[in-house]
Amino acid sequence: MSPDAGCSGSLPRVSVGSLARDVRRPVGGAADARARALENPAVAAVVALTVLAAVLRFYRLGHQGFWFDEANTAADVHLSPGAMLGLLPRNETTPPLFYCIAWVWARVFGFGEVGLRSLSALAGVATVPLAYALGIKLISRRAGVTAAALTACNPFLIWYSQEFRPYELLVLLSGASLLAFLYAKDDPTRGRLVAWVIAAGLALAAHYYALLVVVPEALWLIAVHRRRRSVVIAFAIVGLCGLALLPLAVSQNHTGNASWIAPIPLGPRLGQIFPQFLIGFQAPAQEVLERVADVIVIIALVLLAARSDPLERRGALTAGAFAASGLAINLVLVAVGIDDLITRNVLALWLPAALLVAGGLGARRAGLVGILATVVLCVIGIVATVGVALDRNFQRPDWRAVASVLGDRPAPGVGARMILVQHYRDLLPLSLYVHGLGKFDRGTEAARVSEFDVVSIRAPRVALCWWGAACNLTGSTMQRTYAIPGFHVLWRRRALQFTIMRLVSPTPVLVTRRTVSRALTTTTLRRDELLVQR
Repeated sequence: MSPDAGCSGSLPRVSVGSLARDVRRPVGGAADARARALENPAVAAVVALTVLAAVLRFYRLGHQGFWFDEANTAADVHLSPGAMLGLLPRNETTPPLFYCIAWVWARVFGFGEVGLRSLSALAGVATVPLAYALGIKLISRRAGVTAAALTACNPFLIWYSQEFRPYELLVLLSGASLLAFLYAKDDPTRGRLVAWVIAAGLALAAHYYALLVVVPEALWLIAVHRRRRSVVIAFAIVGLCGLALLPLAVSQNHTGNASWIAPIPLGPRLGQIFPQFLIGFQAPAQEVLERVADVIVIIALVLLAARSDPLERRGALTAGAFAASGLAINLVLVAVGIDDLITRNVLALWLPAALLVAGGLGARRAGLVGILATVVLCVIGIVATVGVALDRNFQRPDWRAVASVLGDRPAPGVGARMILVQHYRDLLPLSLYVHGLGKFDRGTEAARVSEFDVVSIRAPRVALCWWGAACNLTGSTMQRTYAIPGFHVLWRRRALQFTIMRLVSPTPVLVTRRTVSRALTTTTLRRDELLVQR
């Protein structure tokens, strides 16, 4: 019997043409992989949540003007790289990474509110799939989707995704550091350790308080793998990254730019963290939303205890341990005299805390209760976010409105003008929108002006408001007139929360600080800023 005959019963006959078609057909191509991924309901859900996160973060991104902290950073990135970095020890309280990225970003996307804030918005959007990856690694795929949903809709993260400051980059990079750590802890290969070193180093270079996550990671890694030389080297490199930032941190601390935090009682500051993590700073029907959100967190913890399996519970509690240890480290820093504890400085702990909640709501046996609780918490976040977007009292004060009323330059025929801003002590953010402003300080004897403008502020009263919303300003009262010799009131106008009065003189008048001080009855120059524009 021939060999062909012996095989005919087990192998089908195949034509050369069909073999050629099979050879030409790509096997496992990138397009097929993407298609298969999108067919996975979890991946499709995360893609949809990422799109939702982008909508919530980019919606009305330029609607609010820069507040003081943002304006300071915006002014810095206008400078040359050397000048900008040279001012960081004096002007800022955070490390240089965000400013270096922002300097390049501004020259690609522009210096306006949308262009600059889009950097933070993009970081916020990227945090959604990162939360999913963390959830999968620590707990389960279902918990990962839940964590992604909570991240997409959280008002606190959305607020900082719409702010030109390093806080949202801190969330992204500290989360990336945590994910790299989890893989390195399980199997500390060279590639995984390099990924952790890079992520942890970048997180520390974005914000000093990334240490709240990086320090527990480093200690855990060295405790588990202390006999492995590669782990010891990785530990040392991350430590050197932190030490390299120490001189800048000490220099910035000496400026006193953050010295306003420590005098605030610690109890109220600690009491703000939990509700602000849940629903942000301000919202319509805030007390109701807070109470509902509190109940959902309690439900999540009950589900974690009663309806999760041991692996899910262990992963969620690991995340919770990171949140708790990070807060403990911050309290130790407070005890030794380094007190910058406010909610935005512990943002690195948001993802671990969210993963703890997601572990309960996303437990396999949480059922419909977990799904509905997640949906309600997301709806609360969206309601709070839209409420902020529609209510000026919840938003950052918009100094563009003042600039629009004042005009960028003095009126034709006016050589110079003086501007008094009541109960406010800085050039920024007004100087971003009205060019050529300078402080009329005690060293300036007099200025000859024919226009005198006064700006007063109406600020809503909110206890312990530090986050840059309208309540962050101090209200002041506009006088009926200001008795500056030679000037009379031309008009008085309202612009959002500001009132602007213009006084003019037919001829330039020599004005001194004493002249202005004598004209004030509802305020004093010690509380006000006197500016001059020539």
